[in-house]
Amino acid sequence: MQTKGHLGWAAIKPLWVAVVNWPLTFSVPCVLQIPGKARETQNGSWSGSTLTATGGDGVFGRFMQAGKVMSNKTVRFGVVGTGMWANFVHLATYQAHPQAEIACVCDVDAGSAERAAARFGAESTETDYEAMMVRDDIDAVSIITPNVFHARMTLAALRAGKNVMCEKPMAMSYAEAQGMVEAADRAGVKTGINFSYRGFPGARYAHHIVSEGHLGRIYHVNAHYLSGGFANPKVPLVWRLQKDMAGTGALGDIGAHLIDQVQWISGETITSLVADQRTFVDERPLLDGSGTGRVEVDDATTLMTQFEGGGMGSIVITHFATTREVELIVEIYGDKGALSYRLSDQDNLQLAIGPFVRENQMLTAPIPARFKAEQQQIWRRNVNNFVNALANDRPMDPDFSDGLRNQEIQEAATISTRERRWVDLPLDP
Repeated sequence: MQTKGHLGWAAIKPLWVAVVNWPLTFSVPCVLQIPGKARETQNGSWSGSTLTATGGDGVFGRFMQAGKVMSNKTVRFGVVGTGMWANFVHLATYQAHPQAEIACVCDVDAGSAERAAARFGAESTETDYEAMMVRDDIDAVSIITPNVFHARMTLAALRAGKNVMCEKPMAMSYAEAQGMVEAADRAGVKTGINFSYRGFPGARYAHHIVSEGHLGRIYHVNAHYLSGGFANPKVPLVWRLQKDMAGTGALGDIGAHLIDQVQWISGETITSLVADQRTFVDERPLLDGSGTGRVEVDDATTLMTQFEGGGMGSIVITHFATTREVELIVEIYGDKGALSYRLSDQDNLQLAIGPFVRENQMLTAPIPARFKAEQQQIWRRNVNNFVNALANDRPMDPDFSDGLRNQEIQEAATISTRERRWVDLPLDP
């Protein structure tokens, strides 16, 4: 999957569709088409990728070695989970990074663990994550599993004094996430949350524009994550649609990313919200073909928000945007300017600053080269930064504090929907 040159939407679209619009990784017996490859998942497990993802050569490997290394320290990683995202992002990053080694791959499916270990040069495998966590030859772990396992695996790693990179959403609930933060503080280790959309050139440039003060006081933030991934009622009851496995539906699956984008790009903190959630398809076919099962998580969530700076926000999160493969949009309007960012355009922002505001002109502004990156760099940026933070004793951003804040907003949305009211943040202890 080596890609030369800068990212275009055509390059990321096939992978994006596989990851987001047909999100069956880890649990459904099906084949996902990933550019030139295919994978068959394992029913009922958090394993089973046959995707080949290399990363030790090419521009991506050189990028991580050019000006990024400040010490000779090598960080040894254990990876829990061998699904597509574990292969393409976490394992490939650790394989390519000159200061990382893969000490162990852990999966309940021994065969999947062995295949991943062979592909990415891991030294050993485990089928018991607790056995891996207590090993002395591991400095840090990546957890890439269904949401229900995040807290228990993280806590096991923290008890053993390991640094932890966890996929989003951080946990099944705000209380679980609080416990993870407290345990990390006690352990005195570094943590990371993989809000991977921060790596996209358009998002990074938008964040830069706002942080430089070009928009001034923020009045409005309007954001959408539009996916049609579950609009087909024949899509089976995968783990992402099961409350006891995922906690929430669209809210935690894609909404966690959008909530992070809203706050990170705008620099604003959500202080109050009111939410509405819907489940449009109440029952779906069971994976084993024995009948149907009830869907108990949201297919879509909408939020109205208030920000600490006095601005207002509207956020739409849906897996039922008919005909949409995927689109993420963030629009910000301030007293000095405005911008509009679309995931589908990684070459330009729509931008109004300086004299163009006085002329009421929203211009198409090319994204500067310094924000551009290859496809692999974008997806792996956070995990690569985690290695650098550990190897060079730097702060990691985003970390568990960002994951906790995101989880708190998700919890507030759930409370608001249930009780039909505005909910203020922070939540009461």
